[in-house]
Amino acid sequence: THEIPRDLPRTGIKSVVTFADLIFEKHPKYFPRIDRWSYRWRYRWSAAHADAIVAISAQTRDDLVELYHIDPARIAIVPPARNPIFAANATDGDRATIRSKYGLPNEFLLSVGTLEPRKNQQILIGALQRARKGGLPPLVLVGRDGGSHDFLEKLSRGLGLRDRVIFLSHVETADLPALMQSATLFLYPSQIEGFGMPIVEALSAGTPVVASAGGCFVEAGGPGSRYAGAGDVDAWAAAITDLVADSQARDRMRGAGIVYARQFDGDRVAARLLGVYDAVMTKRALP
Repeated sequence: THEIPRDLPRTGIKSVVTFADLIFEKHPKYFPRIDRWSYRWRYRWSAAHADAIVAISAQTRDDLVELYHIDPARIAIVPPARNPIFAANATDGDRATIRSKYGLPNEFLLSVGTLEPRKNQQILIGALQRARKGGLPPLVLVGRDGGSHDFLEKLSRGLGLRDRVIFLSHVETADLPALMQSATLFLYPSQIEGFGMPIVEALSAGTPVVASAGGCFVEAGGPGSRYAGAGDVDAWAAAITDLVADSQARDRMRGAGIVYARQFDGDRVAARLLGVYDAVMTKRALP
């Protein structure tokens, strides 16, 4: 929750507080005013009074330094750990079963995330329309409605893509690895995140990723993924079209992604976190 108890400093007990993001500060339009006030009052105080801060990405660290004027020496970067189920290979039968369960074709483009404005799924629908002549597979949007479902559905109909955009409001977590492994590409066009764990999950599943350029997305996606500006529909259309047509490029991305995602294994992340705790307890510099 980005905070420590208010009475903790006077007890002498050491404290480490974890920050996922400061999205409410950088994009206040997505948050009610009372929420912004509450978050700022609690989180700024906790950042100032904790002995150390764990930021889940370099982007979050930089935001803490810029917006809350935190000394970067007090911040360690430790990413979230991936769920190991995404690294387990699904059989051909498993993938066929999942496609049948959710009524999906053999080939499709996949995006996972709450259907809300900052997740920016509309850029994918626009890219699908721009690249229509390229014969792209349909787009599958997985996620609960956070306020954008009706808009996205209306947009897809208006662009003549009613049968090319598939909405799945609920997919069981246990089904996601096989679903990701069935996808031709995984697409993550979000405008801002604290980290972007679905990117790591897709890489773990061996699915090539196209994500938004800049910020934390490159941290999550690594050098083997492709990136496009969150507002550049032509760049998204070009990236998707190129990769759908180039199976060798997808194979290279698949291999690079699997290797890159291993750094988010739970034991590796736990070791980094323990290093932070040890440094705080012994008054050494943070790793």
